[in-house]
Amino acid sequence: MSLSLRGRLTLWFGLVMALSIGIFGTLIYTSISTELRTSLDLSLERMINSIVLMIRTQGEKDQKEKKSSAASIKERSNDTAKDALEFLRDGDSLRQDSLRRAATPKPLPPATAEAEKIVWTEIYEHIVLNPRNSLIQVMDTAGTIVFRSKNLGVDSFHIEQDFLRLAVDTIPRYTTIYQAVLDTTSGPQPIRIAVARTRSAIIVVGYPRNEVQSILEQLFSTLLLLTPVMLVLSIVGGFFLAKTSLRPVDAITRTAKEITASNLSRRLPVPNTNDEIARLSDTLNDMISRLESSFERAKQFSADASHELRTPLTILTGEMELALRSRKTPAEYQDVISSALQEVLRLSRVVESLLLLSRADGGRLSLHGEPTNLTEMLADLADAASILGGQKNIYITFRANEDLTIEADRAKLYQMFLNLVDNAVKYTPEGGMISLTVHRDKNVAEVRVRDTGIGISGEHQKKIFDRFYRVDKARSREMGGVGLGLSIVQWTVQAHDGDIRVESEPGQGSTFIVRIPLLNPTPQNEDMAITPPRHRTLAQTFDVKRLLKKTKGGDEEKKGKEPTAEEPKPVAEPQEKVG
Repeated sequence: MSLSLRGRLTLWFGLVMALSIGIFGTLIYTSISTELRTSLDLSLERMINSIVLMIRTQGEKDQKEKKSSAASIKERSNDTAKDALEFLRDGDSLRQDSLRRAATPKPLPPATAEAEKIVWTEIYEHIVLNPRNSLIQVMDTAGTIVFRSKNLGVDSFHIEQDFLRLAVDTIPRYTTIYQAVLDTTSGPQPIRIAVARTRSAIIVVGYPRNEVQSILEQLFSTLLLLTPVMLVLSIVGGFFLAKTSLRPVDAITRTAKEITASNLSRRLPVPNTNDEIARLSDTLNDMISRLESSFERAKQFSADASHELRTPLTILTGEMELALRSRKTPAEYQDVISSALQEVLRLSRVVESLLLLSRADGGRLSLHGEPTNLTEMLADLADAASILGGQKNIYITFRANEDLTIEADRAKLYQMFLNLVDNAVKYTPEGGMISLTVHRDKNVAEVRVRDTGIGISGEHQKKIFDRFYRVDKARSREMGGVGLGLSIVQWTVQAHDGDIRVESEPGQGSTFIVRIPLLNPTPQNEDMAITPPRHRTLAQTFDVKRLLKKTKGGDEEKKGKEPTAEEPKPVAEPQEKVG
């Protein structure tokens, strides 16, 4: 079972959100955990620093009283012990030997008494400020515990000797302050401890990790509770977002289903969002427009082809039926057969042209490109085409100023230009002129076929290259055209990477302009371009009447006529009569 695009988008959105929420929650948990542990270590460090500072300050003050007697020291010690016992009466437990030593009024060594006095006084003040969670244990330099905070049992802050020795031994003995932060387990709960050494004491400060762990557990529970809620909300939001985003696609789908061959004029709706879907709709509408245009051309082509094939078939049928109705003389039968042959030849030309265009459209018509001297080929064409206008007394001129070389299929290109000249001859009145010129225009060779014929109006110029399109159908059919010649011409030019256009005015003649890329765009020396000997003149003019008389063996010369060129080569009938 395949998911819809909406379902896949929702699924992907949910997976991405789940991954994002997981990463975000992990980062939050990790950062808060790190921050809490860092804050705890900083608090322990500040606590130790405070205790060390108080001990140091009190020690400096008490050193001024070195000259006091041992009795006064014992009295101060007893007073201090009484104060400590008063403070610790709610459960603060000192080591028994320390309490006994503090409560017994026997004399103490001066150094020990001074140390106890300093520790007791300052720790008393510190505990008043931090009475609950701070775990404090102070030892003298000999390792004797002189103070333990009231929230510690006798053995509740027991640290393995090896562990404590490792922590203490790594601390230099004679430093102002040096500390290490360690994790250990004291009784039922883990404790984070900091150990510091001064010249007179070893200080161990701890704080239960349960509070930090409790905060982290609450945070984890909160994240665990919020994650599915956020995931469900994101999936629901993603579903509605996908549904809203794909709503134009649904409209496009419905409209596309309604578009058939009979209503290709319909177009897909284009949302006013200027996004990918809008661009897709525009692209599909352009494609539908091209399909509509192609479909209309195909329908027109089918109708025109049917008409072109039906006309000669109708003529053939009528003439054959007429020939069978009554007896006729051999001359009449010959006329019928001759007329039928003309229609058969016309049908043959239509079929051959259609086959050529069909092969061209299907990419099955290949060109055999080779370097071709375009100037020489057009000169040969002008020589051969001069006989085409013989019956209409049409002059054909050719002009060129250099040899131009292109890569072309010479046979197809020659036939293409011959079709253009033949088309010009058909629509040029008697006594007119056709000029064939070629010149370089940057990197292309430009060939112009100009006539002095009837011309083409502007509304027809854009359609004359369409298949079966003829400006004057009756006249074109009378001249033997089938309306495919210019279509073949256009395909041939485009197959040579060129282009063709027409410039014309009614009554002023027409100029067909063909542009084909040069094989050697930049000559070595354009001013010294060499042309064949028979092309050295800038123009050649062919007197058609004189050429015709010369081909019949006539030797008469008419006064006022231009000298004729050498006799043209025989020319075959063009492949396609251009309509």
